[in-house]
Amino acid sequence: MQSNTNSHDGASRQGELKPEWIRPKDVPRFFGLGRTATYELIAANKIKSVSMKKRGQKHGTRLISYDSMRDYLESLATGGEP
Repeated sequence: MQSNTNSHDGASRQGELKPEWIRPKDVPRFFGLGRTATYELIAANKIKSVSMKKRGQKHGTRLISYDSMRDYLESLATGGEP
């Protein structure tokens, strides 16, 4: 039995449920982009991300919106601006 999922969805191809948020280290697995490119997109506000950091912590947890990354890449594929 085949699933009714979009073929361009990286999570569907891997037989996984699509997450809402992913860590930067998971971007290559889902989208094939490296760490530097991912952080450049975050810095340029091309994709949505959040940093979960409590007061006094040196480091927090960065999460990236799966949908915003997919939408950004889809816009490039259809002639959008980088």
